[in-house]
Amino acid sequence: MISRKGTLQLLIVLFFSIFLSVDSFGRPIFTYTSQPIIRVSLKGNLRTLSLHVDGTFKLKYQDISINQVENARLSFDFSDDGTPEAHLPNQELKFFSPITIEPLHAAITASDSSDDGIRFSSQTYPGSMEIVPESDGTFRLLNIVPLETYLRGVVPNELVNHMTTNELQACMAQAIAARNFAFYRLTIRDSSQFDVYSDTRDQVYSGKEKYQPLADSAVELTSGMIVEYDGQPARCFFHSTCGGHTENVRNVWQGQPSLPYLRGVSDTDSATGEPFCIDSPQFYWTTTFTGHELNRLVKTNLAFTNPTYAGKDVTGDVSDLEILDRFSSFRVDTLAVRMDNGDVYYVRGDRTRYLFRSKDGTILRSSMFKVKTERNYGGRINEITISGRGNGHGVGMCQWGALGMSKLGYSYLQILSHYYPGTVVKKVY
Repeated sequence: MISRKGTLQLLIVLFFSIFLSVDSFGRPIFTYTSQPIIRVSLKGNLRTLSLHVDGTFKLKYQDISINQVENARLSFDFSDDGTPEAHLPNQELKFFSPITIEPLHAAITASDSSDDGIRFSSQTYPGSMEIVPESDGTFRLLNIVPLETYLRGVVPNELVNHMTTNELQACMAQAIAARNFAFYRLTIRDSSQFDVYSDTRDQVYSGKEKYQPLADSAVELTSGMIVEYDGQPARCFFHSTCGGHTENVRNVWQGQPSLPYLRGVSDTDSATGEPFCIDSPQFYWTTTFTGHELNRLVKTNLAFTNPTYAGKDVTGDVSDLEILDRFSSFRVDTLAVRMDNGDVYYVRGDRTRYLFRSKDGTILRSSMFKVKTERNYGGRINEITISGRGNGHGVGMCQWGALGMSKLGYSYLQILSHYYPGTVVKKVY
């Protein structure tokens, strides 16, 4: 990113109020003057689109105001010749570049509590919308909001449990980690027209209907705070349940830099000897597959779990699954898949979860598991039982662990320093 500093740094300064300087060691340091705006992709690949504006909004096309609408329905589709069309109150418009729908008055703030918004797919979103016609003859819908407003729609989705007052510190830690993730996405913006997806590809983001008072308080109390390591924003990965121990980032995603604050830590309360995330419903789990299902899963998913097997014709049936070694967290390092024709295939680390990916995309909850094999009288696999602990990749903050720590009286600062050792929390705007 920095190597293209001429244009890109100027864009960062102008659009996100982020300034770049260099310390005495030659490292870039970022400082901030105000919260940035984030562009969220709500939905793509839309052939038709229907929105309802609640309140008064103005429509802009090619930076020119073209209409003012109030409490109205707007629809968008394509004509027979493939031209994008907007159906507005008392107006039909053909358009070839994005149309923006924005509040008539001042930009929305994170504390905005009005009923104004734009409804899409049963949810009401704050801020502005942008309808982008794409080259494949579809629309993409973007929601454009200040970062703190965006977090109001993220934190209730990303943090598990019931959001009770004794979970506030965990909620504050989650708000900061989510802010870090969003800011990271902002700083690596490329030529795409948006910064983040609204689903699990980035962070799950919803409209006003999902707002929660405790999450709102957490966002407000931590406004502008991020986690830093060595003067830089930290990569704050998080997951549901660590199963008692988090994992080194390089053990999960080979090729990732070995970041000191993303190393595995024990998640056990020294006073009780119990993991902080013990109350998670996914702390212990078990799943079973028949021999027939196992053969299908291996033949379907093997190339995805290890690209070196791409194009390989996997023949025979699985004769054994053998865990060759583990990381210190007890997560699987290497799994050997042995076939009855003598072939052996190897799957590493977190990719072992994807070996068991079902048709709906479901994978194993974690790579912290063991395998029990049941065979028929001929020695062939009749059924395997996989028993494990935890839910997710295991890197960074354990969300159920954060909740457990919060209930035990730990502060959000203690929670963050536990899961991201060596980092500090800094208010940057």
